[in-house]
Amino acid sequence: MKKSLLTFAVLGVFSSIALAQSNVTVYGVIDAAVRSTTNANAAGGRKTELGNGVFEDSRVGFTGSEDMGDGTSAVFNLEAGFGSSTGTLGNQGQLFGNQAWVGLKNSSLGEIDAGRQYGLAYQTLGSYAPLGRGLATEQGNATEVAWQTGLYGARFDNSLEYTYHRGSIKAQAQYSIGGVAGATSIGATSAFSLMYALGPLSVGGVYQQSKDANANLLKVWGLGAYYVAGPATLFLSYFDAKRDARFSTAADLSGGPLANTTLVANTNTVLRRYDQVWSTGFVFQATPVVAYTVGYMHDGVKNDSDLGNSGRVSTVYAVADRNLSKRTDIYVEIDHTTLGGGEVASKDVLSIPGGSERTGLAAGLRVKF
Repeated sequence: MKKSLLTFAVLGVFSSIALAQSNVTVYGVIDAAVRSTTNANAAGGRKTELGNGVFEDSRVGFTGSEDMGDGTSAVFNLEAGFGSSTGTLGNQGQLFGNQAWVGLKNSSLGEIDAGRQYGLAYQTLGSYAPLGRGLATEQGNATEVAWQTGLYGARFDNSLEYTYHRGSIKAQAQYSIGGVAGATSIGATSAFSLMYALGPLSVGGVYQQSKDANANLLKVWGLGAYYVAGPATLFLSYFDAKRDARFSTAADLSGGPLANTTLVANTNTVLRRYDQVWSTGFVFQATPVVAYTVGYMHDGVKNDSDLGNSGRVSTVYAVADRNLSKRTDIYVEIDHTTLGGGEVASKDVLSIPGGSERTGLAAGLRVKF
């Protein structure tokens, strides 16, 4: 009888543990591609390599929630990025460099999260990027199709984020704490966004401001939209980024102001730099398993050198993607990037050592789990 009671007690404990863990999900994606690019060195040579894919960074994550009653839940997300061809950690070598946050979510009051999180400019503008297909945190991974993210940053450490989502409206506010003694605003980033979705249409806007170690500012504002018309989804976005002269970020993993953000510095000019970026494109779902993506991005730059020169960065790309199953797809991709004016020399946004043009070709395999 005692053995039976002990057996039931043990089974009860394990059942409780299983029940408690049932709201934790392990997920991930491995996106790998063979990619070849021209003008990869000063002699104009071609480079071919196996690495992370065109669509998104390979990653593994853990997400979950605990129901606390009265419509309130504790939530969390830990996500590690890694190189699919080497197994090394991505994101400056941070273990959970993609995301690492914990929060509280209430069905009426909204959600507040604390930790390393995607920046609001990245989330909002990513929702209107053709390669992301409407997903906020996916907007292209290869440098030549994702250079725009360096102008507003991908992720920010020490961030507090509030999200209110009701019906067609989603409003967010984010503040990344600088952590500098005696100077609260140094290294801090603040942002606000608003999105509205109704039927086939979604529109959104964002404002974000960062302050470096010397109180130089980066100010970003942007607007975007997509519209679903039958098998086609059309995308359009614009953002304006203004970086004060000598705007810079601390070295990765240094713990200094704006470290680990992927933000582009403005160290090549004593003038205030303006980047005006617009992008457009579409995704056409030709069949239930075949999709075609076409996109174009253009950055018109003012003051990209001490002489006040203007410049430009332009990229056009196309992807053919086929689903092999619910979680696995294969794709081929081509892109062409050109630099013009002062950007050929300054290379602030994208470096092409062998000239002012680059063509990339890729074939990839992506598995989600």
